[in-house]
Amino acid sequence: MSNYTKLVDFAAKDSLPTTDPLKVVQGTEIDTEFTNIQTAVNSKADVASPAFTGTAVFNNVTLNGTLSGGTVEGGSY
Repeated sequence: MSNYTKLVDFAAKDSLPTTDPLKVVQGTEIDTEFTNIQTAVNSKADVASPAFTGTAVFNNVTLNGTLSGGTVEGGSY
């Protein structure tokens, strides 16, 4: 699971003088940001009908409804 961390402070570019080369927003900066967002979003479980593969660990969980097809510490349920 990946969390998104913004790499480029695009708003800070607004305060730079027009002649400063760092003022220009580069396509590679935008591409990197969108790739990082895509990775973070794609590595999270959907809110509606989440699907997990492998071993999913849940701390402090309250279940309402039906749980089937797995095991709990100490045996099956």
